[in-house]
Formats: sequence, C-alpha cells, structure tokens
Amino acid sequence: MKKKTKGGTLLSQTHQICGRVWNRILRNHDMADLEGARGRVIFALWGSEGVPIKTLCDKTCLDKSTLTGILNRLERDGYITKTKDESDKRSTLIRLTGKQDRFTDEIQTVSDEMNEVFYKNFTDKEIDQFENLLQRVLDNCRDAEG
Repeated sequence: MKKKTKGGTLLSQTHQICGRVWNRILRNHDMADLEGARGRVIFALWGSEGVPIKTLCDKTCLDKSTLTGILNRLERDGYITKTKDESDKRSTLIRLTGKQDRFTDEIQTVSDEMNEVFYKNFTDKEIDQFENLLQRVLDNCRDAEG
C-alpha cells in the first residue's frame, strides 16, 4: 500500500494563499499593477535587455498562450515593447519600457514583507532545507512535463 501524501495539496493551497497575501501587500504599497502573472513577467524582465518569449515562458513557468495574452495587455498598458530579434527573425524580444521604474523604491520593501510572512519562525537552516526540497520538487515536475 502506498503512503498517503498531501504535498501536492499543500503546495496548491500555499500557492493560492500566498498569491492573495502578495497581492494585498502590493495593493497596500500602491503597486497593484504588479499583481498576479503580470508581476511575474515584469519581475522576470527586470534588469534584462530583450528577452525571447521562450525564455520568458521558462522564467515565469507560464505556457506560451497564457504568456501571449499577458504580454499583449502589458504592451497595451505601456510596460513592455515587442521587437523582432535581428539575429533570428522568428523570435520576438520583450523589453521593459521603464514604466516599471516607478516601483523600484518599493520593490525591496514588499519583497521583505512577503519574506517575513513566508518564513516566520523559520531558522536559516530550515529555510535552506525547505528551499532545497522545493527545488527538487520543481525539478521533478519539470522533468515530468517534458
């Protein structure tokens, strides 16, 4: 008989609740434009110059069709531009426009606030262990995805 586990359920519930807490923290700092997948895309692009869509899919763990819709809305709202890659005409490069710079001063504050929630009562050793185990789970899921 296989051991009954609840890791997948716990990860799913954690994902949902953390998303709501993160969005509340962002709204409290007047950063609602960074909520949800939009924020994941902006954070993945921050500090980069011209990221191919395929790379962005990998960085955000979003599938191409989902990412395309988000990119269209971010372009409409003035956060990104799309240009053809001069070295590979089949590839589109995504760049931030600079509009996200208005959040720069608060980014570390909101990140620290979320980390305080997330790692409350954890030791440094427990944080390292937890993150190593989560990385293994992520790697296993990526392998299974193919």
